[in-house]
Amino acid sequence: MKTGIFICHCGHNIKHTVDVKKVREYFNKFPNVTVSSDYPFVCSEPGQDMIRQSIEKEGLDRVVIASCTPSLHGDLFKDLLKKADLNPFLLRRVGIREHCSWVGDDLEKNTEKAIRLIRAGLYAAAHYAPLEEKRVDVAKSALIIGGGVSGLSAALFLAKMGMQVYLVEKEARLGGHVRTLKDIWPIRQDGEAVIGQMERELKAAQNVEIFTSTNISSFEGSFGNYQAVLDAPAGARSITAGGVIVAIGFSPFDARLKPELGYGKDARVMTTIDFEAQARSLELPARPRIAILHCVGSRDEQVGKPYCSRVCCINALRAANAIKDRFEDAYIESFYMDVRAHPRGGEEFFEDTQEKGVLFTRGNISEIIPGHKGLLLRGEDTLLGEPFEREFDLAVLSIGMSPPVDSRLISSLLKITLDKDKFFLEAHVKLRPYDTAVKGIFIAGACSGPKDMEESINHGRASAVKLFGFLNLGYAFVDPFVALVDAKRCSGCRMCEKACVAKAIKYEEDKRTVRVEEAACMGCGLCNSTCPSSAISLKGHVDMIIDDEIAALVEALPPANRSAGARLPAR
Repeated sequence: MKTGIFICHCGHNIKHTVDVKKVREYFNKFPNVTVSSDYPFVCSEPGQDMIRQSIEKEGLDRVVIASCTPSLHGDLFKDLLKKADLNPFLLRRVGIREHCSWVGDDLEKNTEKAIRLIRAGLYAAAHYAPLEEKRVDVAKSALIIGGGVSGLSAALFLAKMGMQVYLVEKEARLGGHVRTLKDIWPIRQDGEAVIGQMERELKAAQNVEIFTSTNISSFEGSFGNYQAVLDAPAGARSITAGGVIVAIGFSPFDARLKPELGYGKDARVMTTIDFEAQARSLELPARPRIAILHCVGSRDEQVGKPYCSRVCCINALRAANAIKDRFEDAYIESFYMDVRAHPRGGEEFFEDTQEKGVLFTRGNISEIIPGHKGLLLRGEDTLLGEPFEREFDLAVLSIGMSPPVDSRLISSLLKITLDKDKFFLEAHVKLRPYDTAVKGIFIAGACSGPKDMEESINHGRASAVKLFGFLNLGYAFVDPFVALVDAKRCSGCRMCEKACVAKAIKYEEDKRTVRVEEAACMGCGLCNSTCPSSAISLKGHVDMIIDDEIAALVEALPPANRSAGARLPAR
């Protein structure tokens, strides 16, 4: 066995707090370590050339790269090994930047920790076996769940790219909340017109099927070959889709959860959604006094909504402007926690609203008391630290976004994860913001967290681009890190079958053992930890690898008296 170790300086990120030269010299003494080198940036073109030339010249059959976190540049280094005619799964990445050099400034301790981490990677790599990505045929079709603005934008992109699209909406009409808006800021268009244009384009496409008033009753299969049963008004319909985009939007915060504000008890207390529908028909005095409350159901731990909904402030400004357009002499006071005019141009909109005479008071409203003559608002001015009472003719609550009501149902059906706020959780907030943990299933729009209309449209298109990239060739490759059953050890207890969230484990009655559908397996390892007879392992993550990594971490530093790679995994 010939192993090459390549240590990255990452500029000064690693070299500044780790003695790279000492680390390199330590591994030069190891048996089976043919090359131990360091370079300023191993991810650069010269750095990659150095690794490739070492592989070809020395005939390396294992490569250990000690650099930044393994989640970065993963495909880059795998492609590098492929070009050097070496199996990409014989690569081991060791994170000595985030896990070591960035942790502290003690050079000696960081260097020792870097050696231990690289040594653990070296011992693990000794057990690596050449694995192969599995090629699977995929259906060139997409199931889009949710017919709001995000789902519509995703469907339009995929339809234009020639892919078969199934668009499912549980309501009778497409468009979601955007359809109800009368004056969308900043484009100043009617929501009905925006949705109508998108809807006409979709209905004109021959490769799009739209299902309204429809729910999904069953969902199974694996990436490239998902099967769903739709409960449509015309009856049940089975479809096959290569991938899925979940775009089920959000639910408006229920202001009745804050009973002190009186919503639902007095018609003079309304939400921004109610105001949107009734603005033109409201009966108010010639010079009405109107209060607008920001952040109702946002940034509020008491109702379990600690996050900012991003649209509340702009909606409050829109409401203030709509009132001023109709009642020029109206007295409008807007009570805010902090003004977060999020979208581009929002700050200018905020300043324009102030210039129209709208008063902004930083304050918390503790209660709204209905009276014969009007509404009495009690609260505290948080700038002055003084309590106040004021009377108004109308109170408008700028409500936030809550998770969609069907998020738990869809999460259970598709086996995708929810975050602590019950929005759908992305695979990685920075690196994979549109993916879920299940391959081929993506999220789009406000179902993954509060977003405005522009963001939702862009999010839908981005998820569609990702899905198209997976399916457009008609085939794809899946990682080989899947469960493997040892039939001789399997007792047929079927505990693993119950534990498998991907439904990838099937029981064979004639053999009284289980088998794994590799295309469906997520490689999560639940079955591995559940099996009482240790009959299931995970390819690329066998117990010997973990045992040797632990041994390497606790083993005393020099002299290194152990022969790395002396024990090979059983195959």
